[in-house]
Amino acid sequence: MTRVYAHISVSVDGYVDDAEGGLGWWSADEEFDEHIDGMLESIGGMVLGRVAYEGLARFWPAAGPEVSETQRRRMHELPKYILGHPREDLAWHNSKVLEGDPAAAIRAAADAAGDIAVFAGAGAVRSALTSGVLDELRLLVHPALVGSGTRLFGTGGPARPLRLLDERRFGSGVLVLRYDLDTAPAGSGR
Repeated sequence: MTRVYAHISVSVDGYVDDAEGGLGWWSADEEFDEHIDGMLESIGGMVLGRVAYEGLARFWPAAGPEVSETQRRRMHELPKYILGHPREDLAWHNSKVLEGDPAAAIRAAADAAGDIAVFAGAGAVRSALTSGVLDELRLLVHPALVGSGTRLFGTGGPARPLRLLDERRFGSGVLVLRYDLDTAPAGSGR
């Protein structure tokens, strides 16, 4: 059975980028990069929000030695499914706009490609979470207080229990938390 999961970096105070849209607060080391390599090797495709897609499509095709060979190769070859219509042409290799109902389109992509990671964009993660298509939530918590920017979760999102599946700590201070999304209604006793 294929799985759909969110895989997104977040600061301790809940931001996915800073007020300028930057990620300079991220912490990485060789061990963390190997984790990202393994995640990219394990999936059959990724879902990106429109804004995240546009930024990543400018960076990845010209990425150099600042990223691993695995990351460069997989970000090129993996199918990239976009929620929303980018303002630019889909010039980034293997990119496709998801049409129709987002949850059904994401599930169909997973059925065709294998495990799918909702990889970038707070809005894409919130949409996938709200629609109920996510099987798992993976938060990569970076040791930083960003103070302002784009919040991963705002008010009014769905209330649901989570079950911690796994945690992994890196020397850089990054903590990866994997949660199963329990679909039992709150207060059901499950």
